[in-house]
Amino acid sequence: MKKFVRISMMVTLLSCFMISQLTAQTILCVDRDFGDDTTAGGFTNTWPMISEALDFAGYTYDYWEVLEFEDNGPDATYMSNYDVVIWFTGEAWDGGATMGPDDEFNLILYMTMGAGKLFLNAQDWLWDKYPTYGTFNPGEFAYDQLGLVEVVQDIYHIEPEDPGSIGDSAQFYGSPGSLAEGLIFPVVDIFTTDTDDGLYGDSLAQHLGQNLLSIQTPYASPGPAAIQYETEYFRSVFTTIDIAAINDITARNIFMHKIVDWLMYGATGVSELKPQETSLVIRPNPASDFVNIGMTSKMQEVSLYNSQGQQLISEKADQASLRMDLSKLVPGLYILKVKTENGIVTDKLLKQ
Repeated sequence: MKKFVRISMMVTLLSCFMISQLTAQTILCVDRDFGDDTTAGGFTNTWPMISEALDFAGYTYDYWEVLEFEDNGPDATYMSNYDVVIWFTGEAWDGGATMGPDDEFNLILYMTMGAGKLFLNAQDWLWDKYPTYGTFNPGEFAYDQLGLVEVVQDIYHIEPEDPGSIGDSAQFYGSPGSLAEGLIFPVVDIFTTDTDDGLYGDSLAQHLGQNLLSIQTPYASPGPAAIQYETEYFRSVFTTIDIAAINDITARNIFMHKIVDWLMYGATGVSELKPQETSLVIRPNPASDFVNIGMTSKMQEVSLYNSQGQQLISEKADQASLRMDLSKLVPGLYILKVKTENGIVTDKLLKQ
């Protein structure tokens, strides 16, 4: 029986490989695991496992490595050249290691403006960026781009010989109806060294997407550890279990292919995504002291007007995004006008 299961998985994987040769996905891999001796973290290097899965499926990809915690990854203009972005963080877990100061905003631009597809493979991104959060609301990256509503962080801990952990390993399964349905994933702690401490996972208790990975043993979690999420404009996959920690290589390779294939084509196998009609992103809105403004193409000039049509702020841009200081403005409704080489775009901005 075990031999039959293994043969079936190999047939599936070979089928995935042949299909991948007929499709030309452009993939960008963003490495924030700091798993190289030359980087700031010196954590476990997860890139070999991720690249192996991509290579086996026959994908070609570009690679972007972030070397310091405070550095940003690629901007939205650069990412817009790619169909899929695979963003992985390994065991990086604090100090802005998982995302730089501008990374979330650039991912928002990439996904909403260019119908981008994101695989966020990030065990501790929630702990790093939102350590006090249990719930998310509209207007936040986690809610809008990933579909997260409520999370319970660090609900389980896998680490050998630690009495506080649930075990030395765990087993997950692909949730019914998900892109991973029918697959089983044994997961082990690949992050424990003399200075590093285990594999932690979160329960995505409430969300707007589809359950993707559910824990099976040694106990049942109240919510999945990963979800897939789709809107009219983009798709995303978010997992708090690092794909590199799956120690069944065949299952890991199949899982990677299924993720990329679903991001590209959805459940139907045919891409139906359309760029969002709105060409301007304003976050947050309402805003208080500062607001981030961006597009996937370069802005030439950004101006702010009050309700009487008086120009209050005007800034030259020559870039895809900028941060505007609103601290001297009184609360109220304003009009934001952005000049580009293709014309002028306007939108409303509410100052709190």
